[in-house]
Amino acid sequence: KLDNFTGFIPNISFFFSSNFLSQLSSFIVILLFARNYSSVEFGKFTIAQTIFFLLYSLSFSNIHYYLNKSLSLNFQNRRKEIASCFLITFYSSIFLYIFLAFFLNFLDLDKDLKYLILIINLILITEPFTIFYSEIFVRGQFKTIFKVKFYQNIIFFSLKYFVIVNKYNFIYIALCYLLEYIFFALIIIYYYKKNGNQFSKLIFNFNNSLKLLKKIFLLPVLSLIFLISIRIDVLMIGKLIDVESSGFYSSASRLVIFVLLYSTLFLQFLYPNMSRMKNNSLRFNEIYQDLITFALIAGISFFIFSYIFSDFYLNLFGLNFLVAKEALLILSFNLTFSLIYNIWVHKSLLHNNFSRILLFHLCVIVLNIIFENPLINFLYLFAL
Repeated sequence: KLDNFTGFIPNISFFFSSNFLSQLSSFIVILLFARNYSSVEFGKFTIAQTIFFLLYSLSFSNIHYYLNKSLSLNFQNRRKEIASCFLITFYSSIFLYIFLAFFLNFLDLDKDLKYLILIINLILITEPFTIFYSEIFVRGQFKTIFKVKFYQNIIFFSLKYFVIVNKYNFIYIALCYLLEYIFFALIIIYYYKKNGNQFSKLIFNFNNSLKLLKKIFLLPVLSLIFLISIRIDVLMIGKLIDVESSGFYSSASRLVIFVLLYSTLFLQFLYPNMSRMKNNSLRFNEIYQDLITFALIAGISFFIFSYIFSDFYLNLFGLNFLVAKEALLILSFNLTFSLIYNIWVHKSLLHNNFSRILLFHLCVIVLNIIFENPLINFLYLFAL
């Protein structure tokens, strides 16, 4: 039954609260990391995370867009759909991790950074086992999701805090992140079974998985292209200047990415119901227009907030991070366009316009590279 997916305010409160706890915990950990470790170590950690995000995007991590829509429209077909999505994400994750381990042998990186990259990317192997989250999400069990996230954050924030304040090698922080993903996967599996599901009833069929793969093969490309468009700046700075400057810039971009993440979460929350009403063009367009208006208000408000509190925010990382103020203001100014773009992408996903999204993403990346080169040079000169 999908009748639990009712009550907009209570559900979105639980959903946003659960994700807010995760993001707040992550943000505080990053602050503690920046203040207790050197800026070079912080830069290495930022680069390792960025590599993980790149591979994560290629592992069909956004397959939940297809799965949530499919379960919303035909919940009775969940055993076949979940099984096919699991197989696709599992084998792609295994392949990507093996490729990473092989490719690192040819890169001139120090051992600590290589170990850091390998440990963080072990998360790829655990991620397919969280595919059952979609079943809980589409059922509208947001109170359960909040409860899982709450205990997850309490446990692993405490563990990360202990590692950081005692200044253990940052490899152990990466291990904490890995253990956190394993914990989340195990708890999601527990609640999936508690809903009355049995793994023995999942329909694992190679032909079904192959048909699905042909239908959604562009999803990882879209995810990668989108991630590159918002994270390529970190890698470019690390390559053109140094890893320390990459860490400085990351402190500014994290706040903007945080807002983008919440816009994505909000759209994901609406996604199951939007998929059901997409054929009602009048109602669908009304909601779409309301989202555009909200994006304009949110973007302008955030720029004003950044302009007033940029020094305070960057000083949380340390006085040496104030060098990223201009970058933060530029990124904040562009946020409005990014929010509107994000809404358009989700609308296009509902209508399976993958090729249109891909073309637009490619244009965004080209423009990013063209316009970010002056920004990187400006940041470097200002740092001098």
